[in-house]
Amino acid sequence: MKLGHKTFSKLITTFACTLTLIFSVIAVAQSGTFRARLSPMPTTPQTVTTITGEGEVILTLDGNTLTVTGNFVGMNSAATMAHVHNGPPAQPGPVVHQLEITKMPAGEISAVLELTDEQVIALNYNELYIQVHSETNPPGELRGWVFARN
Repeated sequence: MKLGHKTFSKLITTFACTLTLIFSVIAVAQSGTFRARLSPMPTTPQTVTTITGEGEVILTLDGNTLTVTGNFVGMNSAATMAHVHNGPPAQPGPVVHQLEITKMPAGEISAVLELTDEQVIALNYNELYIQVHSETNPPGELRGWVFARN
């Protein structure tokens, strides 16, 4: 199939406009503020009655750098670790980043993380969550999915 000069010019213009739009969307999507509300999340039927606590984490994205700050209170026992996991809402997923925490029943969460491009996409599609583990609930006591903050 042979394209005329006019048709070829239209195709190039359309392609250039599409690329500009895609790169504009990516640039906008790589900044913003997000929030995770931490609440008790049983990981086994045995832990339903032993998990307690709550918290909030604010996440700020600038390019691929994610700054994480938050707190938690009222846990059944001292926190032992916290992570960012990759999994869609209501589905567990693998650990992708370690977070700094205060190892007490109440404390703070913090980190400055470098996300991959894929993790930035997961963040924008609500596929990341925060999980806090404790002494009496090693598989996890608090969990909260990360959503864009309005």
